[in-house]
Amino acid sequence: MKKPFLIVVLMLISVFSINAQEISDNDSPKNSEISTNLLDLVVAGTLNVNYERLFEQNQSLYLGVNLFDTYGYYDAGYIEKSSAITLNAAYLIYFSKEKNHAGFFFYPQLKLRTGEITTRDYYYDNEIDSTVEDEFTYDVGGFSAGFGIGHKWIFSNKFTLTLKGDIARNLGNFDTDYLENIELRFGVNFGYRF
Repeated sequence: MKKPFLIVVLMLISVFSINAQEISDNDSPKNSEISTNLLDLVVAGTLNVNYERLFEQNQSLYLGVNLFDTYGYYDAGYIEKSSAITLNAAYLIYFSKEKNHAGFFFYPQLKLRTGEITTRDYYYDNEIDSTVEDEFTYDVGGFSAGFGIGHKWIFSNKFTLTLKGDIARNLGNFDTDYLENIELRFGVNFGYRF
């Protein structure tokens, strides 16, 4: 788990250093944003880091990495261990004519996830008249495609708050005995533009 985290940190440092050289004063247009999904962190314990490259005509490319991920929010309260890592790519299209990369947006997305999740479940067994603790591990690896919608606010021309939701369908080998083919995800992202 330390190696993927180190790779993400090194990528972020390189993005910051490249953009620090490109943007030398506050009057220059901001063309990058880094954010994290606070809802995933609180609900599922997923550490999420996103990078958004802002293009002309209110469009952008969004790349995200989720460490200790879940599949949707299945078993979020019962997860003991997660080795799941998700890479997410989306193309955001903003619909506001007055705001620069803010307001209502739509995005198609692709996800690639690998890893397993271990959950702990408790149930009452009538035969032994006792509560039984059971551990269950399932594979969440696979490839999925979908779309999402959201709204972004920008404050002081540098801080952002995004509310979003997306839906994706699994397109590959997947544990359908336990999980559904459709995954819903929500986000409350806090970001910084530079």
